[in-house]
Amino acid sequence: MHKALLRLLEERGLTLVSSYQVNLGGTEDFRNLAENPDSKKRSKMNALGSDKVELAPLGYLPRLKSQKIAHLNIEAQGWGETAVSLEVRLQVHDPSGAAGVNIDLRLSARMPAGAV
Repeated sequence: MHKALLRLLEERGLTLVSSYQVNLGGTEDFRNLAENPDSKKRSKMNALGSDKVELAPLGYLPRLKSQKIAHLNIEAQGWGETAVSLEVRLQVHDPSGAAGVNIDLRLSARMPAGAV
C-alpha cells in the first residue's frame, strides 16, 4: 500500500518530502522479525525505493494476536509548494495475507513432478 500511495502521488506531480511506516502485529512472525529486524527492514526499504522513507519495521504486541496494524505518514509538496500530508492506518487479519502463498504451496505439493 505504501509503495502504491507513493507512486500515485508521483504520478500526480507531487514531490515526496518525507515518509514513514510503522508496523505492529501479534503473530510469531512479528515476534521473530522484531528480534531480527535487519533483513525485513532491508527488504521493505528496497521495495519502497526512496531515501526519504523511514521505516520502523516491526513492533511485536502479543495482545494483537493475528492482527497487523500499519501506520503510514507521507509528506509531499504539490504545485506552488502546497503542502500535502497523508496519514493512513491499516488493520488486517495478518494470516490471511499468506493465504495465496499457502494455496500455491498446497497445489504444488499435489502436482506430479515436472508439471508447471
